[in-house]
Amino acid sequence: MNEEAGIPKPTETIRQPAPSWAPVVFAFGILGLLAGTFASGFMIPPLWLAILGAAFVVFALRAMILRGVRAFYALPREQDAPRAEIPVESFHAPTVED
Repeated sequence: MNEEAGIPKPTETIRQPAPSWAPVVFAFGILGLLAGTFASGFMIPPLWLAILGAAFVVFALRAMILRGVRAFYALPREQDAPRAEIPVESFHAPTVED
């Protein structure tokens, strides 16, 4: 504890997630799926566009899930929590005073 300011030592940590490319690839995959569904014969056949979009979606979704699982298991499992324990002697049976 900081004696000068009376500030306790922090007991928890805040971790920000690492930057990821997967949401951008996921968005392009969804765009490819939509374009393959509604576009008809633009530059490449719509079926190929939908297949390519689905592959991007699956690849990016897998990457996002794996990154989330790794981030979850990288968190500390136990943290030292300061406790203010009340001594047992301070408890007494309640009384009815009416």
